[in-house]
Amino acid sequence: MAVSFSELFRFLWAFVKRQKCTFFFIYLLDSLAWPLEALALPWILGRAVDVFIRFETDRMSAFQLFLPIIYLGVGTYLFIEIASRTMGFLIGKAIPKLQANIRMEMFDHVERHSPRYFNERFAGSLANKISDMTTLTEQVAQYLFWPILPTFVVFIAGCIVLWTIQPLFAYFLGAWIVINLSLITLFSRKIDVYAAHHEEVKSTLSGKIVDSLTNNFAVNLFYRFSYERKAIEPYQEQEEKTNRKTRWVTERMNCYFSLYFLLGNFLLMNGSLIYFWLHDQISTAHAVQVFNSLWNITTAMWMTGGILPAFFSAFGSLKQAYSVMKDPQDIGDTPNAKELTVSSGEIVFKNVSFRYTDTDLFTDKHVHIRGGEKVGIVGFTGAGKSTFVNLILRFFPLHKGSISIDNQDITHVTLESLRNNIALIPQDPVLFHRSLRENIAYGKLNATEEEVFHAAKLSHCDEFIHNIPGGYHAKVGERGTKLSGGEKQRIAIARAMIKNAPILILDEATSSLDSMTESYIQDGLAKLMHNKTTIVIAHRLSTLSLMDRILVFDHGRIVEEGSHAELLNKKGLYERMWKMQVSGFLPEYL
Repeated sequence: MAVSFSELFRFLWAFVKRQKCTFFFIYLLDSLAWPLEALALPWILGRAVDVFIRFETDRMSAFQLFLPIIYLGVGTYLFIEIASRTMGFLIGKAIPKLQANIRMEMFDHVERHSPRYFNERFAGSLANKISDMTTLTEQVAQYLFWPILPTFVVFIAGCIVLWTIQPLFAYFLGAWIVINLSLITLFSRKIDVYAAHHEEVKSTLSGKIVDSLTNNFAVNLFYRFSYERKAIEPYQEQEEKTNRKTRWVTERMNCYFSLYFLLGNFLLMNGSLIYFWLHDQISTAHAVQVFNSLWNITTAMWMTGGILPAFFSAFGSLKQAYSVMKDPQDIGDTPNAKELTVSSGEIVFKNVSFRYTDTDLFTDKHVHIRGGEKVGIVGFTGAGKSTFVNLILRFFPLHKGSISIDNQDITHVTLESLRNNIALIPQDPVLFHRSLRENIAYGKLNATEEEVFHAAKLSHCDEFIHNIPGGYHAKVGERGTKLSGGEKQRIAIARAMIKNAPILILDEATSSLDSMTESYIQDGLAKLMHNKTTIVIAHRLSTLSLMDRILVFDHGRIVEEGSHAELLNKKGLYERMWKMQVSGFLPEYL
C-alpha cells in the first residue's frame, strides 16, 4: 500500500511533539554550532590576516590588537564544542525515547489485528518492519541534524555574509546550490522508489527465513536443508538485484555531483575570487575570509550531497516499513461499545452469514444455546465447527446477521470484555517462550501462587512440571517446543481453569492426551464446566455422551441435533459417524 510523504511526516511528528522542547534545543544548537564554525571562524581569520598586513613593520603593536581576536577565536571554538557535546547528549536522550514510542505504537497496532491477518502474513516480515522503522527513524533524524539542516542555515547565512563583501559571490553561491539541489532531487526520487522496493523484497526474504527457522524440526526430520536453501535463493537473488540497483543509482548521482562540485567550486567561485583580488576589488583579508567561507559552505554542501542519497534511501525504506500502519484492523471496538455483562451465558446466532473469500460457509444460520447448557459439536473437517466458535470470539467479522450473549450483540461490546468472559482450550495450543508459571497465569494475570498451583494440579500439569529442571520457572522454548503435545495441552487447560470464565469452549481439548491422562483430567474438566455455558468440539464422540445437546455440522449446516442417545436413535449422520469410529475417533472425511 503506497505511503505518501505527508502521511509518514504526520506519523513521525506526533512522536517528535512529545519531546518538542528537547528537539527544539537540539535544532537550536545545531543551527548555531556549524554556521559559527563555517562562517565566524573564517571572519576571525580574515581579521587576523588584516592585522598582520597592516602592522607588518610594527609587530608588537599588532600583538595588542591581535589578543582580542585570539580570545574571540578561542571563545567561539569553545562555544562550538560545548554546543556540539550538549547536542550529542540531548540526541542520546531523545532518540531512544523516540524509537521506543514508535516501536510500541507499531507493535500495539499490529498485535491488535485478527488471526486472519496473521494467517496471511509472515510474522518475521512484520517484526522486520517494526525493527526497520525504529532503526531508519534514527538514521533519518541523524542525517537531518547533521548535516542537512545546519547546511541550509549555513547556506542562508553565507549568502548574507558574502553579499556584504561582494554581491556577485552571493549570486554565484545561490546559483550553484540551486542547480546542485535540483540534480540531487532528480536522482533522489529514483533512489526513494528503488529503496522502497528493496525494503519490501528484503522484508519478504526475512519472513521466508523466519518461517524456515521456525519449522526447523520438520526440516531436520525430512532432512530438507538443501531444499530450504533452494526455496529461499530466488528471494535472496531478488533482494540482491534490488539492493544493487539502489546502490548504482546512488553512485551515478555521486559521480555527477563530484564533477559539478569541481567545476562550481574551484573554477567558478574561487576563480572569480582570484580575479577580484588581482584587480584590487577585494582586500586580502576579505579574500581569505571569502575563500574559507566558500570552502566551508561548499564542503558542507558536498557532505550533504553525499548524505542525501542515503537520506532518501532511508526515507524510502521508512515509508515501506510504515506501510504496516496502513493495514486496517478488521476487528475492533465499535464507537460507544459497552462492557459485556454475562449472567447466564445464553448464546444466540440470528440470520448469521459468513464466507471465506468467495465460499459461503454459513447462510442465515440460527442457533440457540441456553445459559449453562453443555453443547457438543461434531462434523467432518471443513464442516464449520472451529469457525462457529471463532465467530463467537469475534476473530472474524460477520457478513450478515448477529450473535448475542445474554441479549447483548457482541459486535457492540468491547473485545476485551467479550474475550474476558470466554475461555478457549484450543486443539493446538501455542505457548510463549516464558516460564511455565507465566504461561499458566496468562489466563489471569494477577493470579496468586496458590491459584497457579491449584490449576496445575487439576489439569495434571504439576506432576510433570516437578520433573523439569527449574520447575514452574523453567522456560518452555519458542511456541512451547520443549514440551510434548500432551503437556502443552495440559498447560492450556490449566490456563482456562485459572481464567474461570462463564463461557467455556473446548476445541479438541483432549486430543493430544493419552486415554489414561484424559481419564485423570476428566474430573478437573467436569469441575471447570460446572455452571458454565460449554461448547465442546470433538472427534472422539464418546467424550460427548454426557453433553446436554449435540449439534451435527455438515458443510456449514446443522443437519441434526439432540442428545447422544437421541441422535443414535435417529439413524442419521451422527449414527453413521458413531459406527465409523475406530478406537473412539472420527475420520476426518466421510
